[in-house]
Amino acid sequence: MTETFETKLEFAKFLAVEAGKLALHLYREKDKEFVSVKGLQDFVTVADRQVEDRIRALISEYYPTDAVLGEEEGQTGRGDAIWVVDPIDGTANYMRGLPDWAVSVGYCEGSEIKLGVIFAPGRDELCWASKGEGAFCNGQSLHVSDCSQPDQAMLLLGRSSRGPLEDYLALIERTIGAQMEYRRNGSAAISLMAVAQGRAEGYFEAHLNSWDAIAGVLIIREAGGRVRARSVPEMLEKGSRVLAITPELERVVAGQILDEP
Repeated sequence: MTETFETKLEFAKFLAVEAGKLALHLYREKDKEFVSVKGLQDFVTVADRQVEDRIRALISEYYPTDAVLGEEEGQTGRGDAIWVVDPIDGTANYMRGLPDWAVSVGYCEGSEIKLGVIFAPGRDELCWASKGEGAFCNGQSLHVSDCSQPDQAMLLLGRSSRGPLEDYLALIERTIGAQMEYRRNGSAAISLMAVAQGRAEGYFEAHLNSWDAIAGVLIIREAGGRVRARSVPEMLEKGSRVLAITPELERVVAGQILDEP
């Protein structure tokens, strides 16, 4: 029986949960061919591809005229309405049975992010936001941390091989110099979700692809946080440097750690 949805938000939540369930099933059924290597510490699993295929099939069934941009297959379709999806963000965690991985589903119209959904099956957490309507996790309203003291704050730091190691190490040094604690968990979606949940005061990565960031950017903004990133069209084309931060600490992090005005 085909599901029916009153809004695209309800569909987006369904999409993320269905994708997460499939990913869990595929992990339980994995064999020795489950993981392939794309590059240095860069992996893809059978599930990454199959989950994205399932996401695309569902979007095609319910919204056949919408475009889709995904990590594994790139963009299909054209137009102002576009779904931006990462079937498994945090593949290295997922393939090892660690909980910090998520399905990320964003939906944009033109230059605006309209919907963002992140589902973390290992945490049993479904976070979502609709532009102008606030952010929620498992039905509870979200708000970013109100911490204003750097020496009581935590900054999550992302890193990929696309950037020099020296830059990342210098970033850690400046974070410690600003008296902030830091962590790296291997998933941009989980990190962005943590900022929206108030579990960390900020997240920074020198470059994120759009499928890693779009959903989380909206969720954080709707939870009262601030995000410094490229415009949506630019992010869709080439990704972006991303700083997500609670307002009370934006000046400290931008100025002392990132050397930005």
